[in-house]
Amino acid sequence: MGPRELASAQTPETPPRAAAIFIATGPDEFFAAGNGVAVTFSPNTPGPPLAGLATVEEGVFVNGRWVPGRRLAGDDTIEGDCLQLRWPLGSKVPLWAQRWSNEGIQRFTLYRYR
Repeated sequence: MGPRELASAQTPETPPRAAAIFIATGPDEFFAAGNGVAVTFSPNTPGPPLAGLATVEEGVFVNGRWVPGRRLAGDDTIEGDCLQLRWPLGSKVPLWAQRWSNEGIQRFTLYRYR
């Protein structure tokens, strides 16, 4: 993931089969897909010491092209601090851990700040 470090966490309520994949498509642009994972980012190169989520959108690929769906806001990203790959609706996890759409892929960009 280039000059980034990431940290993930599972809560005791999270089923043990949480998984995710991350694909870098540019210096600060990524796609992520998965279930039951929450991720924060921090820089590991010189520059501003903090990293945040600039944009996050759910979507799907149709015929190889990204089709954005819902754009996520601060209440979905803990004010830009945490990328959350939630479980599909109807999963055997608490409702707060389930996503509200059918899209399981997120496109996101990062930025650095002090």
